[in-house]
Amino acid sequence: MVQGSWISFVHKRMSRHRIVLCAALLSACVHALAQTGELGLTGGVSYYIGDINPYRHYPNHTHFAAGILYRYNFNERYALRLQGLYTTLEAYDSDSDDTLQVQRNLGFRTSLFEASALLEINFLKFRGITKDSHNWTPYVFAGLAYYHVNPQAQLDDTWYDLQPLGTEGQGSTMGGAPYSLDNFCIPFGAGFKFAFTDKINVGIEWGLRKTYTDYIDDVSGVYVDNAKLAFETGPLTAALADRSTLRTTGINTGRARGDAQTNDWYQYTGLTVTWLLTRFTECDAIWDRMKNK
Repeated sequence: MVQGSWISFVHKRMSRHRIVLCAALLSACVHALAQTGELGLTGGVSYYIGDINPYRHYPNHTHFAAGILYRYNFNERYALRLQGLYTTLEAYDSDSDDTLQVQRNLGFRTSLFEASALLEINFLKFRGITKDSHNWTPYVFAGLAYYHVNPQAQLDDTWYDLQPLGTEGQGSTMGGAPYSLDNFCIPFGAGFKFAFTDKINVGIEWGLRKTYTDYIDDVSGVYVDNAKLAFETGPLTAALADRSTLRTTGINTGRARGDAQTNDWYQYTGLTVTWLLTRFTECDAIWDRMKNK
């Protein structure tokens, strides 16, 4: 009887030790998984798509873009990327093959800062230690981004900020409120990444940004009365609002200056290089197998 009680006591103690050990293992696994992250740089080119460059697949006036990123890997399939990007967008009617667009003679440039949160979905299990994991994978991404722009135009070798001027009558009796320079957009695209070394990942991606404004280029609605615009806001605004040869005749009043039915877009194609802060371990594999049971 004493021997049976002793065996039962030992069995219970061992069971408790297993529970404690399993709990510690799970805690370590969760901690390891939460720390699987990457920090890196991105660089590439961007261009604008809108009223002054309406051809979506034509990379007119591409500019260098660069930024920093942090990738938080939930597991081998899903990751959250936080990214900051800086670039320049630019386009001019004078570059167009359309004679009517050349006659309109508008143009702009703007610096652009973007801060985005993107969900990445890997097609293959990437960088894991299981038998079915890979050191490369295609992926898709989508998310939400804030961006800031400030369109400018050049006149007589001087660049002027266009938004405060109200070239389509904003801020005068002929138009509404000035448009915002700070907006949100939907970034989406696809890419390919691979393990360059044990600690470094390299990727290349193509992406578009769907915006909800038509004023990245300061062009959207119709021409307002140029003489009245000059009287209310000044000759500089009038000169930048209508740069065509018809400006002095007043014929353009009420005509389309841009296409208000379509919003502007911009595109980014770039290379990413990231450094693994930590990586998936055997602990992560155990945790993954336990979740799937």
